[in-house]
Amino acid sequence: MMLGLFFHGSISFMEMAGPWAIQDRSTHRAVDAFVWVCHTFRMPVFFLLAGFFGRLLYEKLGAAGFFRQRAKRLLVPFVVTLVPLMPTLFLLWRWGWAKSGSRSKVVPGMETPSLELETITPSPGHLWFLYYLMIILILVVALVALGRRLRLDALKRGADAALRALIRTRLLAVAMAVPTAATLLLMEFPSADTPVSFIPQLRVVAYYAVFVGFGWLLHRQSGLVDELGRRLWVPLLLVAAVVLPLGRLLERLVQGGTSMSLPERVGMDYLGALFGWSLVLLFLGVFVKWGSTPRPWVAWLSDASYWCYLIHLPVVITLQILVADLAWPGPLKYALLMAATLAVCLGSYQAFVRYTVLGAALNGPREKPALASV
Repeated sequence: MMLGLFFHGSISFMEMAGPWAIQDRSTHRAVDAFVWVCHTFRMPVFFLLAGFFGRLLYEKLGAAGFFRQRAKRLLVPFVVTLVPLMPTLFLLWRWGWAKSGSRSKVVPGMETPSLELETITPSPGHLWFLYYLMIILILVVALVALGRRLRLDALKRGADAALRALIRTRLLAVAMAVPTAATLLLMEFPSADTPVSFIPQLRVVAYYAVFVGFGWLLHRQSGLVDELGRRLWVPLLLVAAVVLPLGRLLERLVQGGTSMSLPERVGMDYLGALFGWSLVLLFLGVFVKWGSTPRPWVAWLSDASYWCYLIHLPVVITLQILVADLAWPGPLKYALLMAATLAVCLGSYQAFVRYTVLGAALNGPREKPALASV
């Protein structure tokens, strides 16, 4: 979630900013690469963890308790945040496009929003991931109920055995890239499209359902999580091996030159899926290996991340518009933009959220520490 702030904060510095609210005068192709790499693993990690901890809640609370808890943590923040968010983003986009002109350039996987009142449609904005997570969780719980009714115990045991083998042989990324690549064939780019409307897109549901389903299955054998922190050179080697050929294919796709044959497109989607899964496993493995020790500041930052993500986008876009025309170096503007965004988000969390009803709704109640006696 915290990486999402840096992700959105960098988009205005892309050479291919697409239909973003503003494009800075200082752009660089390295920013395009940073944004795409983040996009290949950031949300997949989120959906995988949502599946993992979703099953924990389901087993602990049952179906009815699961849906009540998920409604409290996902649906309520989604609806409450969306009410002021939609008009705010609409006005910010109008301000940005009035200042710099709308960008009609089509970027694969990015839809262009309508800013005409006659044609505008409601949008979940940057909260689309909550919308799709709720849809996928409903589908997963329905499948679990169906599986229990049909008594598919042999199938479950087979899936568990396959998962153990793939994790222990370090072939997990190679195997999981196959179903993921199948969903990418329906995308415009070898990474998930970003939806901007409330009409569910089946290809996006299918893509992220792979990660939710994997997380759900992984929780059935949660002891395997420790394995993810071992032999991290394997996913690192896969990332290094894939990045160059994938980069060349992506460049061809973006430049729109010669059309790709079907084998080339299938190969590109598989490489994109393999690249994404390798980064997902590398990211998780790093934290399993070096981030498992409890640290108060990490726990605090984790609690703050949900609030920060919910409110950050209007702050980020306002600052991007204000600095867009300044003749300062791009890295300096980005650093100042992010420092100001973090100050607003983290400061408001500590002052107005952590020990209030808002914090209890997002993360559960947090007890204010008592002052130490002199």
